[in-house]
Amino acid sequence: MQVSSPVDVKNKILKARIALALRQPFLASTIMRLPIKDATLYSWCPTMATDGYHIFFNATWVESLTISEIRGVLAHEVLHVIFQHGARRAHRDPTLWNIAADHAINLLLQEQGFLLPRGGFANPEFRNMSTEQIYALLPKNTTYRSLDTTKSKIGTEESEFPGKLTPVGVDVLDPDSFETVGIRDKDMPDKSQLAELCEELRVEALAKLQGTAAGYFSSECQAIEDSKIDWREVLRSWLVNRIKSDWSMWPYSKKHIHRGFFLPSVGIEAPGHIVFAIDTSGSMSDEDLGDIFTEIRIYRETFPCKLTVIQADAAIQTISTYEELDGEEIPKKNKISGRGGTDFRPVFSWIDSNCPGAYLIYATDGYGTFPKTMSSSGLIWILVKNHADINCFPFGTCVKL
Repeated sequence: MQVSSPVDVKNKILKARIALALRQPFLASTIMRLPIKDATLYSWCPTMATDGYHIFFNATWVESLTISEIRGVLAHEVLHVIFQHGARRAHRDPTLWNIAADHAINLLLQEQGFLLPRGGFANPEFRNMSTEQIYALLPKNTTYRSLDTTKSKIGTEESEFPGKLTPVGVDVLDPDSFETVGIRDKDMPDKSQLAELCEELRVEALAKLQGTAAGYFSSECQAIEDSKIDWREVLRSWLVNRIKSDWSMWPYSKKHIHRGFFLPSVGIEAPGHIVFAIDTSGSMSDEDLGDIFTEIRIYRETFPCKLTVIQADAAIQTISTYEELDGEEIPKKNKISGRGGTDFRPVFSWIDSNCPGAYLIYATDGYGTFPKTMSSSGLIWILVKNHADINCFPFGTCVKL
């Protein structure tokens, strides 16, 4: 069997790229603006992949595809870029997130008549759902297996593995992945520029789509807009004039003395006190609670204010206080107390009695009894995936986790 040269493979990709631009106007601008790189020598690229800007390919795998299939896979990777799937993953499982994104993309591509290599994920039950919604529905205890890439192409749910998802690999790479440093463009856009580029490409693509495909596309676009709202950014806007800003060398920062670093501390006393309440009722899953504690640890690293963490269901179960800049970190493993019903009033009453005017962050699904009034200086409700209707919250700012 004659083996194609690297030039032949690149010409094959070029033909597919031009055909994609001509036959699918909604992707024309995007496919011509993104650099395509040969990553055949890298083990992390058995098929095709993207880091949110570059599209990488394995020449051996591409050689096995028809021009129509290559066009479909290029469109697949382009949509990963447009929808910013790498940047949106956050703390989620990379493989499961990749599978959810593939469902969302392939359903759109099927609607547009694309031919894809066999085995791609495209469950019709996920129509009109965003990647985040699909991810929430996928089983988290699935056994993952890799199949022969020359046979299964992108990823297959084979009959010999009933009930098991079997992706070949993750084609949505971390935008900051060190793996791609050697072959990506040195003048690639930074995160802000890339976000602007992707938004521009989404607007252009949506203007050229009609019918059901436009609905699929809009679902992902809305999810991107939702993901831009970060509760830490909302909180930062409250604290911008309250967090200490006058730094001095005496006293030293307590946070780093134990590491042998004598760094400046903030010389003005900060008025900020944050109460972070966690709904530990029975309706909150272990996964939800794990995500929340991850957010608390991130918060602790971001803001130097005094922090009180409260676990509560129908009553307050535990209270832990961390002083500002004392170097004490939130434990990675936390014992959950509660698992009963939900009543938000005890936390509000505790704030009234112990720290009136403190800022309150309450992580919950929203199913419970609310107080009639809000006495804290500010309130953010952090909502887990299966939360109550936002209209049920009588006051405060609602942000999805």
